[in-house]
Amino acid sequence: MFLVIGTTTLDLFNSGITQMPTMRGDEFTVDSLVFCQEPLQMLLGGNGGIVAYVLARLGARVALGSAIGQDPSGDLLQGWLRAAGVDTRGLLRHPTATSTTTIVSDRAQNRLAFHHAGSSHHYAPEDLSVDLLQQSAVLLFSSFTLFLQWRPQGFAHLLAAAKAQGAITALDIGPAIGQPVTLAEIAFLLPHVDYFICNEHELGVCCGVDETAAGSAAGMAQILAGGVRCAVIKRGAAGALVQSKDDPAAVHVPGFAVDAHMTVGAGDSFNAGFLYAIRQGKAPLEAARFANAVAALVVASAQGALGAPTLPQVDQLVQA
Repeated sequence: MFLVIGTTTLDLFNSGITQMPTMRGDEFTVDSLVFCQEPLQMLLGGNGGIVAYVLARLGARVALGSAIGQDPSGDLLQGWLRAAGVDTRGLLRHPTATSTTTIVSDRAQNRLAFHHAGSSHHYAPEDLSVDLLQQSAVLLFSSFTLFLQWRPQGFAHLLAAAKAQGAITALDIGPAIGQPVTLAEIAFLLPHVDYFICNEHELGVCCGVDETAAGSAAGMAQILAGGVRCAVIKRGAAGALVQSKDDPAAVHVPGFAVDAHMTVGAGDSFNAGFLYAIRQGKAPLEAARFANAVAALVVASAQGALGAPTLPQVDQLVQA
């Protein structure tokens, strides 16, 4: 079974805006009121919720460790997750409001996001049942910067426990918001991490390198020297960089060209695809190609993660 630890949010999308509004006090003015070409969408969001949902759509047994509110938004999210087959025994229903992110985007895909942390900040290590960890063969930690009560000792304790029982471990250090992750903060837990995952910006902030090919190489070298088995850098439509501990250099795994409709959740969908393939015995480079296909099909869907593909759909794209 997969165990995914991370945020679960309700994402609200206002899109199709010709021009972003300007704040002028009263909302009913020529500059401050705009009409949206698309209707409001309510979709599954959050690093943990998306990964768990996509894994379930691929046919994996997966449990989610996260928190949502005791409100209609929480009911909606829990319903989506259960309908996909996600084990929600580790999903805490907290009395605070469900975490939400409101995303406003124009027709050129420029975006503004407004996030309310809500129940996510209240999720603590003691809220996760030990039984779920004991049943897990793969553990993914995401939402490192948002799970304040886990950082960093809670993450370290569970990673060590997972490794001790022989599980595959993965850590995604994103998103680089609030107080971003630094290498100094996480150095002591890296020996317990099999797969270290992030994007180029997060790597740069963590390791103090720039977002160039040379910077990525230097950052990955630091991560691997810390004891990680394999470093994976997500590059959006460009694919991913993968370097295992004994490799002389990172290898670029190209992405798949698709007509993108919803890019939110692409990175989490990649995580789901990568770890699913690793669990199936695939080598990291092959797993990254599979993960690129999963992410491509998610961004090509107008429903985001709720349009996540099934295994046959991913296999068809990989083989095409």
